[in-house]
Amino acid sequence: MGSAQKREERAEAESRRILDRVSRESEGSSMMTRARDHIAARDAEQNDPIELWGTRIGRAIAVTTLTALILWLLLYVFGIIGG
Repeated sequence: MGSAQKREERAEAESRRILDRVSRESEGSSMMTRARDHIAARDAEQNDPIELWGTRIGRAIAVTTLTALILWLLLYVFGIIGG
């Protein structure tokens, strides 16, 4: 009886580890969904089209600027530009 119970406990622990890993790996997709919703201004006031589009434009400019700065930094660090 003791051996069967230990096997069952090991199988249960293995199942929990697998479920925890799947849960951690699936968080990446939810983070991408949250980022997409943030840039699309789904959290902004939906009744005011000026605020909605202003928020979308501002966030798009911020993402574009961040991307350009990261690209510039990488090019600078690897010596492709800036000597």
